[in-house]
Amino acid sequence: MTTLTKKELKKMEEYYYWSGYKDWHPFPKELKAEIMSVYGEEPFPHTWTEQDIWEGSRKMIINYFDNKSN
Repeated sequence: MTTLTKKELKKMEEYYYWSGYKDWHPFPKELKAEIMSVYGEEPFPHTWTEQDIWEGSRKMIINYFDNKSN
C-alpha cells in the first residue's frame, strides 16, 4: 500500500522550490488539503503506486498554479 504522507508532501514542495518554482513555496493550505484528500488514503479496492501519486500530484499542482495566475 502506498499513500502520500505529510513528509512526502514536504519533499514535493522542496522539489518544486529547487526546480525553479520558488514562488510556489510553500504550497497553499488548500492545495495541500486537496492533494492529501486524494492521495492520503488508499482508494479501496485499488492501490496507488509512487508514480501514480507523484504524477497525479504534479498535475494538481500545475493546474492549481496555472489557474491562480489567470
